[in-house]
Amino acid sequence: MSSSWNKGSDTRWRTFRLGILERDQWTCVIGNEEVCTVRAEHVDHIIPLEMGGEKYDPLNCRASCAPCNLARKKAQCIEEPPHRTISTW
Repeated sequence: MSSSWNKGSDTRWRTFRLGILERDQWTCVIGNEEVCTVRAEHVDHIIPLEMGGEKYDPLNCRASCAPCNLARKKAQCIEEPPHRTISTW
């Protein structure tokens, strides 16, 4: 589990997380073999909880390594720059 996750965990989450990691054979399913060879220790929510994803839905979760999971989360936080008018007619 990510040490930066300050919301804590409970027995239900730890049991669910272990089930997802075992289902995916502790292999990161975000990256591919050429890029990602790190053992998966995180569980990634495909649809983030902030966007309405279900926390305990096995279809919404997948095993991931820390670098892939944290990079994905960081990419979601990047907002598009505001629209700029290039010219006026």
